[in-house]
Amino acid sequence: MAKQVTIKEIAQMAGVSPGTVDRILHNRGNVSASSTEAVERVLAATGYKYNIHTSAISLKKTYRIIIAIPTAVKGEYWGIVQLGIERAIEEYSDINIQCEYAFYNQFDIYSCRSSFRSILDRNPNAVIIGATFASETAILCEKLDNAGIPYAFVDSVVEGTKPVVTYSSDQNACGRIVGRLLELFSPGYDAEFAVFGSRRTGNERATNSMSRISGLLEYFNERKSGRTIKESKISVLDPEESEKDILRFLNDNPKVKCIAILNSRGYIIADILASHSIEDINIVSFDLTTNNSRCLEEGSIAAVICQRPELQGFHAVKSLIHALLYNVRDKDIHHFMPADIIIRENLMFYQEIFIN
Repeated sequence: MAKQVTIKEIAQMAGVSPGTVDRILHNRGNVSASSTEAVERVLAATGYKYNIHTSAISLKKTYRIIIAIPTAVKGEYWGIVQLGIERAIEEYSDINIQCEYAFYNQFDIYSCRSSFRSILDRNPNAVIIGATFASETAILCEKLDNAGIPYAFVDSVVEGTKPVVTYSSDQNACGRIVGRLLELFSPGYDAEFAVFGSRRTGNERATNSMSRISGLLEYFNERKSGRTIKESKISVLDPEESEKDILRFLNDNPKVKCIAILNSRGYIIADILASHSIEDINIVSFDLTTNNSRCLEEGSIAAVICQRPELQGFHAVKSLIHALLYNVRDKDIHHFMPADIIIRENLMFYQEIFIN
């Protein structure tokens, strides 16, 4: 989608000032007939769509928003978050926004620490944070609070912080959903479950993983089912080592008939099982990434819990823009996204929304 022409560009093409264009768009009067005609010709030629959220104030200042999230790869979870962020920036193209990224390796706490330490040096007006590591995020948020810089969370929330707004799933509830799906997809009452996370550099588990496993354990404790849950980890960055670990785990735990992956990398395990013709184990994963969608179509993943990552990114930008321009903040700080359960039979209704 092409970027919409800005008010400044319209003014240049029409040979008038940006203020004149703004007065015409807002119907404020005090504009000559010739200037109005010139601006309207440009509007018609460019297909300009007036954004009701903008005003003359947006022409006078540049806003720098730093996006501190894990490295975004097209078709993967954070790539979809980034897509939502960029669509919001495009929608608000009349506002002078500099969107800069501070990417980090989500499997390495030291990479996160280095990225977060650089943020204040870039003089941001606002920050969007994907909080993989709670301790590093808390340190960053304290610095932002002291500097009076508003920030928003996507994907997860860190207790004790003061964001302008958060967009994420209820991760504890997601863990409970995982527990329910494990029961549904596991044949027989003697079958065991396995829960896999990602191996990370550093001594801190990902924020979402901790909340999800907590919700899952709560679910089974309440039901008093006596089902056995085994935990393990895979290395996303070392596929060969992951394959060895998974096959060794299954050999040691032959009663495991359903595996939940507490992140968006379910396709890694699904592809390994498929390559070894292991077909009697159901897999539950998170997020409708390109690879997870493929595995749903192939039948190697039974279900995916989707958290609307594109909408998280889009609405986080929108809320920060409202805070920066108009000092208007959301009445409710925490916004929980729907937790869509996607299986092969309803995948077709979600692909246009999430797969890019």
